[in-house]
Amino acid sequence: VSTQSTGSFSLTSRCDMESKSNSKYDFLDAEKTIHKFWKDSNIYKKAKEKVANGPKYYFVDGPPYTSGKVHVGTAWNKSLKDMLVRYKRMTGHNVADRPGYDMHGLPTEKATEKELKINGRDEVLAYGIDKYIEECRHLCIKNMAEMTKTFQYMAVWMDWDHPYMSITRDYMEGEWFLIKEAHKKGRLYPGEKTMTWDAANGTALAKHELEYKKVTDEAIYVRFKVLSGEWTNSYLVIWTTTPWTIPFNLAIMVHTGLTYVQVKVNHHGEDQNWILCKDLVEDFIVKKIGVEKPDIQKEFSGESLKGLAYQHIFEDITDVYKKLKKEMPKVHTVVAANEFVNTHTGTGLVHCAPGCGPEDYEVGYRNGIRPFNTVDVVGVFRDFSPFTGLLARKNDPDFINFIDKSKGLVYKHQYEHEYPHGDRSKEGVIYRTTKQWFFKVEDLKDKLVEQNDKIKWVPDSAGNAFKSWLKNLRDNSISKQRFWGTPVPVWENVDDPSDYLVIGSVKELVEVAGLKEEPKDIHIPTVDKIVFKRISSKDGKEHEYRSCLLYTSDAADEEDSVD
Repeated sequence: VSTQSTGSFSLTSRCDMESKSNSKYDFLDAEKTIHKFWKDSNIYKKAKEKVANGPKYYFVDGPPYTSGKVHVGTAWNKSLKDMLVRYKRMTGHNVADRPGYDMHGLPTEKATEKELKINGRDEVLAYGIDKYIEECRHLCIKNMAEMTKTFQYMAVWMDWDHPYMSITRDYMEGEWFLIKEAHKKGRLYPGEKTMTWDAANGTALAKHELEYKKVTDEAIYVRFKVLSGEWTNSYLVIWTTTPWTIPFNLAIMVHTGLTYVQVKVNHHGEDQNWILCKDLVEDFIVKKIGVEKPDIQKEFSGESLKGLAYQHIFEDITDVYKKLKKEMPKVHTVVAANEFVNTHTGTGLVHCAPGCGPEDYEVGYRNGIRPFNTVDVVGVFRDFSPFTGLLARKNDPDFINFIDKSKGLVYKHQYEHEYPHGDRSKEGVIYRTTKQWFFKVEDLKDKLVEQNDKIKWVPDSAGNAFKSWLKNLRDNSISKQRFWGTPVPVWENVDDPSDYLVIGSVKELVEVAGLKEEPKDIHIPTVDKIVFKRISSKDGKEHEYRSCLLYTSDAADEEDSVD
């Protein structure tokens, strides 16, 4: 490689340098020299001007969080992007290279709490939401400045003078516009959803905010009495590692393609017939219960169990189930769910609590069983006697005692397994049924799959994985119960939450709410104070409308809105 000279600066080949007997290449000195040359000669600007009339190429940066400093993964990510941008410029393309920063969401909240030496929702409220929001903003801007210096030092050539930031008003208005457009097209709706929940932080968690740890829980086998006359003194036996969810049990899942049996056992001095999968008799009846020669009365298909009604073990101590059964006919019946039932462990009959897990929610949804869960944001049972005041998961021993007193407990044992934890709190998650705002997308699956098939994926496995994800697409929740984020732009009638207005811009908000001037910032402290009265389109009467706090848009959706 020959020596290249540009102005007063020369890049010397490795061969030439190595030929100098006593020379040693100083990487740090070279970096400083090159950076100085680029800056003094305005090389980045010249590189862009050179291809200004070339074909346009749009690069949109998937932004890093500003909750800390640049880590190795982010540095690697930016280096790869820089290589792409440089390559496209070298091929004559006019590249739009605006970088960005993801500044909302839980990572920033927890980093701010650490700086303030506070922890959790209650302490944030005590500190004051207004001050807390400002501290979040300050932390983001400070970290962004440091991260920008690092990326520039790494020689990442992007438009660092004009990065997009998810905390600016114009960016947040872009999200409001997106939500308003979804509303106008009939794709925004409020609904209940079972969410993975971090009780320590009082917020829902996305999949990428979970980390799995190996834990040992007390797993239990529970029996539920069959109500059909032809199944005299028979019980459906289920297995679970989450005893706290048993009060929320609304169905039992069965695999229609498996063979089940009725086994006669003596339990608490009483002859009973237990129903379970034939393939699991050895593991459960023989190894755990200790019956050497199981007395199998009969065997039958899983299909024949569908629709079988049973009695909940807590039906004698609470009236809530009677009400639920009136509202939803399939409550406390056996339902088919082949994809969620296996013979790896348990009994082949799976406890289903639609308010306590995504799979359970899915099965409940298609059987007309709504989620039922009274656990609050910090994991406490509310308005559900005799369990009121107990903590989900943490008070599992108390729930096991309730189950035992109701004569539902068949067997318990220690079970080691992987369990999701909040990546910030490091505590085991629970599941809650919460009101969220959704984008309707399920009806678009076929069109999305069709478009995906037109894309050339490298490698093929990546395209296949994405296609599988599209085929299983569900309506997407766009909201989270957090302080630091873009408020969902919905104002609800305080007398009728089903009557609401969706605001698409600050200008529209000024007009609807009768504000004297446009607010400079639209984070929660500002939006929460905007209350107005108007004539409802539903009943023709005047009502007060308030923002539906605390709901902020999901950080993942904020990234998506860049596109």
